[in-house]
Amino acid sequence: MEIRPLKLRDAESVRELEIACIREYFDQTLENRWEELPEDWKAGLGASSANHFKAYLDSGLSFVAEEDGEIHGFIFAQMLHHVANVDNLIWIENMGVHRFVRRNAIGYKLLREVLRQGRAMGGKVAHSMIQPDNAPSILLHKKIGFFIDRRNVALIDLQDPQSRI
Repeated sequence: MEIRPLKLRDAESVRELEIACIREYFDQTLENRWEELPEDWKAGLGASSANHFKAYLDSGLSFVAEEDGEIHGFIFAQMLHHVANVDNLIWIENMGVHRFVRRNAIGYKLLREVLRQGRAMGGKVAHSMIQPDNAPSILLHKKIGFFIDRRNVALIDLQDPQSRI
């Protein structure tokens, strides 16, 4: 298994894998049903979406796990500057491993590579988005040394005319 930087040619394979991982998560929750999401929301989900892929491609901090020409895992990250009094924060947006090859240290290797490369680029702190009910991801991050504080992330569409703002 080779861990290598994300490339433009990976766009379609990584998108398929990221959507499969997102959909798998949705299928495990009671709050959301994939089929009920508006198509434009589905198209915009994930770091591999058309609106976000290039930023992560150009970041130098996004990687894939590839074997025999197949993408088995991905991690999307970028360096953010001057966030909450921290210079050079590594923002880990999303990572995923194909469900048939999980528990083979692929996620660990991807995460470790982002942190090593981020530190080499001057990163001071890393922040990773983890859903509080994603026990395997929590354990992986703890194994590497992340502090987990169990915060939930809430989302509101500020352009939705039905929002109560």
